[in-house]
Formats: sequence, structure tokens, C-alpha cells
Amino acid sequence: MNETAEPVALIEAPAFAKRVPTAESRDMKERVQRLRIGGPTARAKGLLGGITWLPWILCGVLSLAWAGVGVRYYKSSATDTDSGPVAVSTNKSSGSSGGGSASQSIAIAPVAGYLVPARQIAVSPIDVGGQLIEHNFVEGKQYAQGTVLARIDSTNYRAAVDETKALVSAAESRLAGAWQRYQEILPASVRQIEKDQVSEQKRESAVIEKRAKQEYDRLKDIGSTNSLAVAPRELQQAESDYFAAKARTAGLEASFQTLVLGPRPEKIAAVKEDWNAAQRDLDAAKARLAQSQWRVDNCTIKMPITGTVLSKKAELYSLVNPLAFGATSGSLADIADLANLEVDLEIPESDIGKLTVGQSCRIVPKAFPDRTYDGSLFRIMPIANRAKSVITVRVSVTLPPGETQGQYLKPEMGAVVTFLSK
Repeated sequence: MNETAEPVALIEAPAFAKRVPTAESRDMKERVQRLRIGGPTARAKGLLGGITWLPWILCGVLSLAWAGVGVRYYKSSATDTDSGPVAVSTNKSSGSSGGGSASQSIAIAPVAGYLVPARQIAVSPIDVGGQLIEHNFVEGKQYAQGTVLARIDSTNYRAAVDETKALVSAAESRLAGAWQRYQEILPASVRQIEKDQVSEQKRESAVIEKRAKQEYDRLKDIGSTNSLAVAPRELQQAESDYFAAKARTAGLEASFQTLVLGPRPEKIAAVKEDWNAAQRDLDAAKARLAQSQWRVDNCTIKMPITGTVLSKKAELYSLVNPLAFGATSGSLADIADLANLEVDLEIPESDIGKLTVGQSCRIVPKAFPDRTYDGSLFRIMPIANRAKSVITVRVSVTLPPGETQGQYLKPEMGAVVTFLSK
């Protein structure tokens, strides 16, 4: 066996194998090895595995990414498919508020939107502020219109009411005095006894005037016959008495006419204007009293409508004043009537021509996909959103009989609306 193996090892190599390589052949060999992928240089640097498997790793990553996109698209399509047919199904579910005709078709593809209250009110004190001394409401509870929600300390406002009441009383006194002065100068205010008194004085003056005239005439006649019989001073005295009596009679006659006719029109107008000014002062005082009382009444904050408290923004003993800087809040709560809900939607411009106000709809809330509600297109907004090429519309929701408002549908919940054919 050994003899047979040894001759194989002693076989000489061919002549071309024994040839010693030259420098040119060695340089050519090195260049060829550099051009080969995974040559000696690459193996020396440890890059053989990275360069060989890099394309396969990249292909695997891309495959996984596209697989994830496909799964998400499939789930999204399944959700939209479930929401659409449920909205137009003619079979009533447990939460359905109405059925539909099998002949009804879908006008446009189902559109997703959000529930919003048709009326949402921020309840706050009106033109008053102060510390909350009473707090009677909680979130999520429904209250009837006129229910007292809170009270504000009204000490300052009640003091203002007392002050304005005093102003009203003073204005009433001034008005009464002006009215009396006006009535005093009117002809109708003159009593008959006053007229009779002036008449008697006038008759007395006429008698005195007549006697003085007779005395004056007598002395004048005597003097004309015998100038020495009557002294000039005596004649002048008689003449003065006569003219004085005559003037007094004329004055009493004028007084009597004044009582009958009354004072001048200008004086009556001036006194009447004083009375009107006093009346205006009284009206202003009453207006201030009404305003002060109104502020006191506003310290008691009541429900403006029957609705549900959505959010509470102030606590007991908080400082509330919508008009003053530094107050905790200007609003106490946000309320809404959850029996009157709408779905806010954005419709593409290309589909808006297929819709009309009053068009029947089916609404499916995303939180309760097994419940279907009837509705109708309530209004189409008058302006479009050119950035999105959409037009906002509102769809009113009809609650089924027996369903309590807010039991299932709540503001800002998502809903899918399907518009039925006209």
C-alpha cells in the first residue's frame, strides 16, 4: 500500500506550472482579484458578508413596509364598509330611530363628521361680579330653565339700590313742589273768596274816590266865588285826596282782572318748565334704581334654557367677574340642549350639487355602530373652504322616542352620515 502511494507524490508537475511568475503577471493577477466581489481585499476588511447580503436586507425591509401599509388600508376599508351599509340598512337595530325604504339609494359616499349641539351657551353673570357664595350644578346633569345655578355676593349692589331709592324720593319731593308752584299761578287756582275780597276793596275805594271828588268840587266852587273863603292849601289837599282815591280804585280793578285772567303766559311757561325738569330728574332716578335692582337680580344666575351642563368653569368661593381683570373666570359653565344635536360635515365640492336641504340621512355614531338614527340635511353653509375644496353642512339628528338626551349621543363624538337619494 505504501509503495503504491509514494509514486503518486513523486509525479512531477508540468513544465508550465514550474514556470516562475514574472512581476508583470503578478501585477495583472492582483488587479483581477481587486475587481472580483469578495476578493482578498474585501475578506481582509471583513466586508464580504455586508456587501453580499445588503440588497437582500433592503428588499426585506421594503416588503415589510408595504405589508404594513396593506394591512392598514384593509382595516380602514373594512371600517368604512361597515359604517356605510349600516346607515342605509332597512332592518331596524335595537337603537334605530326609523326605517327606510329598500328602494332608497345612497346619494354620495358616506361622510364622517362630529356631533355638535345646535345651541351651546356659556352661562356667566351679566354686568356683575363678585365671590360665589352658592354653587348648585355639576357636569353632565340636566337642569330645567330657570333653575338657580349659583349666587354671587350682592352686598355692594344692594347698597346701590338703597342709595338710588333715596334719590328717587328726593326727586319726587322736588317734582311735587314744582307742580304746586305751577298750579298756584293758574287762573283756576284762584278761589272765589279772593275775588270777592278784591271786589269789596274796589267798591270801598270807589266810595272814597266819590267823597274825595265831592269835597274837591265843593272847595273849588267856593274858591271860584270868593277866593278868600278857601285857603289854597286846603284846596290842594282835597285835590290830592281825590286823585289818590281814584288811583287806588284803578289798582284794585287791575288786581281783580289779574285774578280772573291769571299771570302772564311767559311766567306760566317758566314754571311749567321747572316742573318738567323735576319730572325728568325723577325719571332718571327711577332708571338708576331699576338698573341697580337689575344688577342685584343678576347676582342670582339661572339656567337660560333647559339643557345639560357640559363643563364647569368656577367653584364655590371663586371670584367671578367677566368685566374685571384678574378674576378667576368670566364664565361659570357651558350648557347645551342635547336633544337638539347636529352633525358637522365637510362635503367635497364635486358632491354638493347632489344634496338639498331637507334631504333624508342616516347617522351611525362611531361609538355605537349598532345604532342608527334618522336625520335630515338642515343647512348648507354659504361659503366654501378653498384650501380643502369642501363645503360645510349641518345634519340634524332625530332622537328616537324614549331615548334620554345625552344617553348615547354626546357632543364631539364621531359619526358617519349617509345621504339618501332625493
